[in-house]
Amino acid sequence: MRHFRQQIGDRVASILDLTSTDLADSMTDPPSQDLGDLSLPCFQLAKQLKKSPPEIATQLAQASWDLPWLQSVDTAGPYLNFKVNRSEFARLAVERVLQAGEGWGRGESGQGQTVIVEYSSPNIAKQLAVHHLRSTMLGQAMANLLRWAGHTVISWNHLGDWGTGFGKLLAAWEKYRSTDDLDSPPLEKREDPVSDLNALYVRFNQSCQEEEGLDSIAREWFRKLEAGDPLAVSRWKRIRAVSLHKFDSIYQRLGVSFDKTIGESHYEQGMEAVIAQLQDKGLLVESDGAEVVHVTDQMPPMLIRKQDGATLYGTRDLASAMERHKLYPFDRCLYVVDAGQGLHFKQVFGVLKLLGHEWASHLEHAEFGVMRLKVDGAWKKGKTRGGQVVLLEEVLNQAVQLATRKVQEKNPDLDSQQVEQISEAVGVGAVIFSDMKAARRKDVNFELEKILAFDGETGPYLQYTHVRFCSILRKAASQGLAAGDGRLLEEAEELVLLKRILRFPEVVARAARDAEPSHLSQYLLELASEFNTYYAQHRVLGDDASLSSDRLVLVDALKKTLGRGLQLLCIDPLERM
Repeated sequence: MRHFRQQIGDRVASILDLTSTDLADSMTDPPSQDLGDLSLPCFQLAKQLKKSPPEIATQLAQASWDLPWLQSVDTAGPYLNFKVNRSEFARLAVERVLQAGEGWGRGESGQGQTVIVEYSSPNIAKQLAVHHLRSTMLGQAMANLLRWAGHTVISWNHLGDWGTGFGKLLAAWEKYRSTDDLDSPPLEKREDPVSDLNALYVRFNQSCQEEEGLDSIAREWFRKLEAGDPLAVSRWKRIRAVSLHKFDSIYQRLGVSFDKTIGESHYEQGMEAVIAQLQDKGLLVESDGAEVVHVTDQMPPMLIRKQDGATLYGTRDLASAMERHKLYPFDRCLYVVDAGQGLHFKQVFGVLKLLGHEWASHLEHAEFGVMRLKVDGAWKKGKTRGGQVVLLEEVLNQAVQLATRKVQEKNPDLDSQQVEQISEAVGVGAVIFSDMKAARRKDVNFELEKILAFDGETGPYLQYTHVRFCSILRKAASQGLAAGDGRLLEEAEELVLLKRILRFPEVVARAARDAEPSHLSQYLLELASEFNTYYAQHRVLGDDASLSSDRLVLVDALKKTLGRGLQLLCIDPLERM
C-alpha cells in the first residue's frame, strides 16, 4: 500500500506547496469502510503550516486530484478520507504483484547495510532439545526477513565448544573406558554418539558428588586441552565432529543454514589481546583474586578472568565481537539469545563501549522468552543435562507421525513417497509455526498436544490455504481459463484482500527492522482468514468467465504472497495436501 500512499503524499505536497514531506506512514484505514479506504490525519501538517487540521483537510478536499485510481476525497473533521476507484485500483494492485513475480515483497530498506545474526548456538556433546527451537527458528526467520528487505546478512552459529565442562567429558571418557569405551565401538560409528556423550557426562557429574578429587581430574584434563595435549585435542575434535553431524541433520529438516559456524574455542587465541586492551585502558581490576571490569554502578562487574587464570565465555564474546567487526563492518549485529542472558549482554556491550569501540552501539540482544517444560508440576526452563528435556528430533518425528495419519485419512490414493513428503512438510511446519506465531519476548510453555494441533492458528492451516490456491489455479488451467487483469474485482471483500496483499512488503520491512517474525506470522493468519471468509461467500470459478478470470488473478496474487511468507518462516508452501 505504500506505493499508493506515497502518491497521495506527493499530491498533498504539491497542493500545499511543500518542498518535502513524507506522509505515507501516517496514513491509516478509516474506522469504517463507509468513510473511505484510506485516511490522512492532518495534525502533522497543521503543525507545519500553523493552521487547524480541519482547515487543511478542507483545503485539500477542494483541490484537484489527478490520480485515476481515486474516486473521491472527503473530510471528517481533521481527517482527509479517500475512496478508491475499485476497478482501477484492483487492476493496478494485481499488476504490481504479478510484475514483481518471484521477487514480490522484496524491499530496498536494507540496501547497503550489513547485518550479522547469531542464533541457535548449541553446546556440542548435547542433543538439540525443544528449548533450542526458539533461538534456531527465530534467528533463521530474522535472517530470511532481513535478506528479503535488502540487507546483506551473515548468519552465524556460535558453538559452545569450550570450557571446563569439556574437561569433565574428557575425564569421563578415560574413567569409564572399562564399562563404556568410546573407542569400542568408535564414537563415529555409534548409532547415537551424542546421546552416549551426554549420558557419560551426566554419569561423571553424579560421581563428582560422591568421589573426592574428580573435579580436580576434570580441571587437569581441560588444562591438557588448553595446552594442546594430542590425546585431549584428538578426542575433543571427534566430539565436535559427531555433534556437528547430528546438528546438521536436524537443521536440514528445519530449513536452517549458516554462513559461519565458529565455536568459542576459536577465540581462545584472542584472549590475551582482549586482556591487554583492558589493561591498557586501565579497566581490568583485581577482585578476590579474580579480574573484573566495572561497567556501570547500576550493574555487577563483568568477570574477565577467574582466580586460576581461566577466561570465561563472556571474555570470548568480547573477542568474537571484535573479530566479527573486523571481518564484516556491520551496521547491526543481533544476538538471538533468551532473555535470561540480558545482564550478560549488557556487560559485554558495555565493556566494548568502554574500550572505545563506537560500533558497540550496533550490537543488539534480540532476546526472547524461554521455552518452559513442566517438571514436578511446575513450569521450568529445560536443562539438557538435568534430565528436564524433550529432544527436538523426537518432537519433529512425533509431529510427522501425526501428520502422516491425517494425510492418509484424507488422501488414501497418494503413494507412499507423496505421503512421506507431505507429512514431513506438514509436521515440521506445525512445530515451527507454533513457536513463530507468538511475539518473541513472550515465554512459551511447551505443550506437545498444542504444538501438534492441526486446526486453528497453525502452520497446517496456512499450508492448507496455500493448497486451496493451487487447487483453484489447477482447475482453472484444466478448463482453459486465463487470468484477467483484475478490473472486475469490485466487491468490498476483494478490496480488503487487495489492500492486505499490498501491505506484504511493508510487513516484511517492519518485521526485519524490529527483528520480530511474529509480525509476518500474524499477517499471514489474517490474510488466510480473510480469504477463507471471502471464499465461503463468493465463487471464484463461476458462470461469468470474465469475472472468473479476474478472481483467478486475485488468487494468484494471494498464492504468491502466502507462499513467499511461509518460505520466509521456513515453512514449505505445499501445492497438494
